[in-house]
Amino acid sequence: VDVEVNVSFGTSLACYVGVTFAADVVVDVESMSGSVRNVTLANCTFLGRASLYVAGWRSDPPANERADVLISGLESRSGGGVVVANRFPPGSRVAVVDSVLIAEARVAYRDAYGLGDASACLVLHNVNLTGSVLTIARAHVAAVFRDAVGVLVGGGMALSLRGALYVDGLLVQTVLGLCVSVEGGVAASDGSVVAFVDSEFLLCKHAVSVRGAVSVSGSAVALVRSDFSLTEDYAV
Repeated sequence: VDVEVNVSFGTSLACYVGVTFAADVVVDVESMSGSVRNVTLANCTFLGRASLYVAGWRSDPPANERADVLISGLESRSGGGVVVANRFPPGSRVAVVDSVLIAEARVAYRDAYGLGDASACLVLHNVNLTGSVLTIARAHVAAVFRDAVGVLVGGGMALSLRGALYVDGLLVQTVLGLCVSVEGGVAASDGSVVAFVDSEFLLCKHAVSVRGAVSVSGSAVALVRSDFSLTEDYAV
């Protein structure tokens, strides 16, 4: 597919299996219809600088709506990336699993997401998880350009009402850049969880860098069995 794909108005279900995209794919979950919005991309390949955008609700979502988003087996080896943005209501599940994101040059994202000159293979932008779960599992991220960032959490991240970010089996490589950069801090409350488990951070200046306040109330933040190899300055 060499034209932009937009998943939005009037659609409650979108499924792409084994598709090769040479242009951006934009999933606007808020604009989709139905109480449960289902989106699946399985074993898809992104060519050139094509990127995937998954945008949740821009403001507080209605209580009776939720999203199930599964991105599995995605491959992007030529300069594109993945952006997950905005709010996901209680009961929502978003997963990026068994995927490979490799960039040898800065990844240029759309202005609409307010990323400015930020560049990373995987971007979590202004993500708010209220009773919802975001999972990144068995993913290989390699950013091999100057001042590289593998995973960028931009605009901070907020979790509440048992919201969770699970990162399991993530492998991030940079060329003395930042493996994971959190800009804007993290706020977790009401039984929420942020967990990095069995993850590897290779060839970086800093493995996990957080700029901004970290507020944890009745919640947990954990790094379990993480491997920091050839970290120039500090791990966390």
